[in-house]
Amino acid sequence: MTQILSLFAVLFALGTQSTQVEDPRPFAPDAVLEPPGGPTLYLYTTGTSDVVALRVSVPLEERADEAGAAQILRALAAERMESVASRVGARVRATRTPDALVYEVAGPASDMDFLAWILREGMREPDASRFNQLRRDALAQVARRLETPEGALALRLRQALEPATPPLHGTVPALERMGPQQVVDLWRRSHGRDRVRIVVVGNVQPEIVLASLTDLGIPSSAPGSTASPGTPSGQPLPTPELIRHWRAEARLLPAGRDARALVATRLMAEMVRENPGDYEVGIELWEVDRNWVVVLSGAAYPRSRQAMDSRIDGLVREAAGRVSDDGVRRHAADLRAELLSSARTPWGLADVVGHAMDAGEPPDRVEDLLDELARLRGPDLTRFLESLDEGSVIREAMNP
Repeated sequence: MTQILSLFAVLFALGTQSTQVEDPRPFAPDAVLEPPGGPTLYLYTTGTSDVVALRVSVPLEERADEAGAAQILRALAAERMESVASRVGARVRATRTPDALVYEVAGPASDMDFLAWILREGMREPDASRFNQLRRDALAQVARRLETPEGALALRLRQALEPATPPLHGTVPALERMGPQQVVDLWRRSHGRDRVRIVVVGNVQPEIVLASLTDLGIPSSAPGSTASPGTPSGQPLPTPELIRHWRAEARLLPAGRDARALVATRLMAEMVRENPGDYEVGIELWEVDRNWVVVLSGAAYPRSRQAMDSRIDGLVREAAGRVSDDGVRRHAADLRAELLSSARTPWGLADVVGHAMDAGEPPDRVEDLLDELARLRGPDLTRFLESLDEGSVIREAMNP
C-alpha cells in the first residue's frame, strides 16, 4: 500500500486521476492510473520478483472487406518486437483475440524503459515493405483451415452463430483484394492512447510506470470505427472432401459467462473418455460475442453415424444424470488450481486479468469465478445442464 500512497503527490502534479483499490483480493489491481488522454494502466505489485510483465490491449473490430488485416498487423508487430527483444532476452508475444489486438512483453524490471521501447516498436504504424509476404502467409493459413473438415465445420458453425462477424483469421476474398492501405487504415482507426488498456505486473514503482508507458508512440486518440462498411467479402462455406459424417451443435448458455459451464464441459469430456464409442466426439467452450457457448462435435464413418448422433443428442441430458457432489467438487477444484497456477507468474497474471477486461468484465471478476467454483455443488450443476438441454441449439453438418 505504501507505493499507492507515495504516488499521490506525483499524480497531483501531473494532473492524473488515480483510483485506489481497497479490495485485497489477488486479482484486484493495487492501483488504476488514468493520465489525461490515456492510456489506462492497471498496476499489480508482486513482492520481491525482479520481473515485470506488460500487456497492452487495443480494442479492434474488422469490417468484412478487411477480414485478416488484424492478423497482418499482429505478424508485423511480432517480427518487430522479437527483433528488439532478442537484445535483452525479453519474452514477447502479439496475439489477435476476439476483442482486441494484444501486445505483451516481460523482462527485468530494471529494463523497464527498454521493455516500453519494445512495445512502441510493436505498436507503431505499419509500413508496406512486408505486406505482400504477410498477406500470402495469412491467405495460406486460412486456406489450410478450410481444407480440413474440422476447420470447415467450425467456420460453418461460427457463421451461424455470428453471421455479421468476420472470422478471426480472415477470409480468402478479403485477403485476396486487400492492399497495404487497408491495414494502415485499421491501425489508425484503432490505435489511440485513449482506447488502450495496459496491465502492469511486477515490483515496479507507479512513477516509473507512468514515465515509461504514458507515451506509447501512437496518436493521443483514434477516430474509431466510423468508416463506411466497405464491400462485403464474406467467405463461401467450404466443402472439403469427406469420407466421414461430421456434425456440430452449439448450445447457448442461459446466463452468458457461467462458471458452471466450465465444470459441465469437463464432466462431459470425462464421460466421453470413459466410454468413447466407435466415433469421435469433442466438447469445447467457445467465446462468441463475449458470451460462452458449449459446442459438441463429432465425426463417424457411415456404420457408426447413428451411434454418434445419439451420443451427441443425449450427452447433455446424460451428464445431468451423472452429476454428483464429489465429482463437481473434484472438477471445480482442478479448475481453480489451474487458474491460480496460470496466474502465479507476472506474465500469467497479466494475461488472466487482461482477458477478463477484454471481455468487458472487471479484473477481479476472476476472483468471483474462483468463488463461484468453490461454492458449486451437484444440484447447481444439474439445474444448469437441464436448462442447457432445454435451451436453443444451432446445428451444422457435413456429409460425404
